[in-house]
Amino acid sequence: MLQMLSQKSKQIAKPSVEELETDAIWYDLMNPEPAEIAAIERVLNIKIPALTEMKEIEESSRLYEGEGILYMTALLVASADSEHPFTVPVTFIITRSNFVTVRYDDLKAFQLFSKKIVKNGFINPQTVFCGLIDTIVERTADILEMNSTEVDCISNEIFKRKTRTNSMEMKEILVHIGKTGELNSKIRECLMTFDRLLIFYTNQIAEKGDKRHLLKISTVQLDVKSLVNYVSFLFGKIEFLLDATLGFIDIEQNGIIKFFSVAAVIFLPPMVIASIYGMNFPTMPELKWIWGYPFALILMLVSAVLPYLYFKKKGWL
Repeated sequence: MLQMLSQKSKQIAKPSVEELETDAIWYDLMNPEPAEIAAIERVLNIKIPALTEMKEIEESSRLYEGEGILYMTALLVASADSEHPFTVPVTFIITRSNFVTVRYDDLKAFQLFSKKIVKNGFINPQTVFCGLIDTIVERTADILEMNSTEVDCISNEIFKRKTRTNSMEMKEILVHIGKTGELNSKIRECLMTFDRLLIFYTNQIAEKGDKRHLLKISTVQLDVKSLVNYVSFLFGKIEFLLDATLGFIDIEQNGIIKFFSVAAVIFLPPMVIASIYGMNFPTMPELKWIWGYPFALILMLVSAVLPYLYFKKKGWL
């Protein structure tokens, strides 16, 4: 799908390939068809990178300049509200008079930006780029806040229950912790790519960019760095909750082992007595004793109760 912010109408339109304007402010390619890519390359005289090129992890493949055109690729978190969030690469191309974005997912940040683009008066490629990056950072902050809330819920689940959870519930909490940690790592990866992107962009326009635009970019950079710091804090909290959960699971498992160990010790003397009187030697005088059976039962009961009382006194139970 191809969207275009027209220079004439200052409105976002969805033109056909034949209706492309050569002086539009912003061209947005989402899951573009080969014909749309070819049309943009022909009209703007640029090279649209393929998805495989956008996924390259080398910084030289993500951030470079060619014939006065800036090519910048960063990662964004997609489907953050679902069970399986993932990252997608987005390429930003800035020419002297146009701004092009290439993406392969319907990202929430782009939806939000499209709604406010006309109201906020974005009139040139630089202001559109800056406004879009700002919206992306705001959306990332919202995702991070949502993830932080999930971490707080996990903390309450672990530490503020009146009754201790069983091992199955603790395993579910472990899965929950794993999901928040995974989302947190994706957020951090995306923020790091945007931090490098903004540094590259600032260096490229330092001499020719106006001061107001540079000030706005530097403000966005500060926001990104503050979010990176918060992500690091959240990582520490997630690691603490993981250690606490594993500790509670160990305590519960140790309690189970302790129960069976104590039970074995308590029932060991009765088993010894039963084994003795279960032997078939003819010279055992107790076998012919009329009170032998109740005596053996009472002896086994006493031999079980005494260790229990001893363990209770020591505080082992």
